[in-house]
Amino acid sequence: MLGREPRTPFTIKTFCPDGTPQVLMADPVFNEEGVWKPFPAFLWLVCPRLKTLVAELEQQGQVREFSQKLASDDDFKEKFLHGQNEIARLRVSMAEKIYPGELPEYIREILSTTTIAGSRDFKGVKCLHSHLAQELAFHNNPIGAEVLEKIKNCSREDCCGKYNSTRSDL
Repeated sequence: MLGREPRTPFTIKTFCPDGTPQVLMADPVFNEEGVWKPFPAFLWLVCPRLKTLVAELEQQGQVREFSQKLASDDDFKEKFLHGQNEIARLRVSMAEKIYPGELPEYIREILSTTTIAGSRDFKGVKCLHSHLAQELAFHNNPIGAEVLEKIKNCSREDCCGKYNSTRSDL
């Protein structure tokens, strides 16, 4: 469902009603060839239906619109920052349990100063897929909540596991 072999262990955090994996949660750190690396974008939207619909929103300019909303709506920005801080604390906590020994400061810094999309720019929006994954998994991302409101969550009738992204009725 990722389109490649995963680089880090993961669990399925949420499922679509038909049983299709919806959001994967990977370890926020991984060892690659003896070197430990941070993995801040540790939530992955994998439902074929949602991925297609979110990509369409991105093509329609929604990333730019959400960036503008973060700049102009203080309440929205505060909710967004709160959710990003919660995710940062979770990533660091998970990494401390995975990493053998004391978590290096460079990894701690990356995991605690980036958005769910792995960006250090908290004023801009990088990837609606990541924001929706955070909302589905933890219900604390206002960007993801608005995306979900636009595209609606999956239902049993959507048959996400058999979803064809070339459908003409989107």
